[in-house]
Amino acid sequence: MEPGSVENLSIVYRSRDFLVVNKHWDVRIDSKAWRETLTLQKQLRYRFPELADPDTCYGFRFCHQLDFSTSGALCVALNKAAAGSAYRCFKDRRVTKAYLALVVRTQSQASQSSWFWNTGCTQVILSPKCC
Repeated sequence: MEPGSVENLSIVYRSRDFLVVNKHWDVRIDSKAWRETLTLQKQLRYRFPELADPDTCYGFRFCHQLDFSTSGALCVALNKAAAGSAYRCFKDRRVTKAYLALVVRTQSQASQSSWFWNTGCTQVILSPKCC
C-alpha cells in the first residue's frame, strides 16, 4: 500500500447522513497543529469541500476514532442529527468494531517455534500457545 496523500482517500459508503472512508495507516484523523502535513480532516476537505461544516471544531463530525497507525473504516456524520444518532449507538454499545491483523509466515520461518512480525517500528512475537 502506497503512503497516504491528500488525493488518495478511499470512500467505502456514502448516504445523505454518513460517509464511511478507509483511513490510511499513519494518518491522524484531525489536528490543529501546523506540523501535521496530512490528516483525514485535510483529505476530506480536499475531496469534499462542500461537506465541511464551519460550526464544528475540525470541519467534520467524526463518529469514532482510529489510532494513528491503524487503517480501516471510519464513519463521519454529515449532519448534527446523524452525529447524535451515531453517538448514542456507540454510547449504548450497539456498534462493534473488529480489528484484523494479517500475518505472513515464510517457509524459512516455518520451523521456528514462534512467529515474528515486524511492522517497521513495532515488533510483535506471537507464541504458538496464543495462536
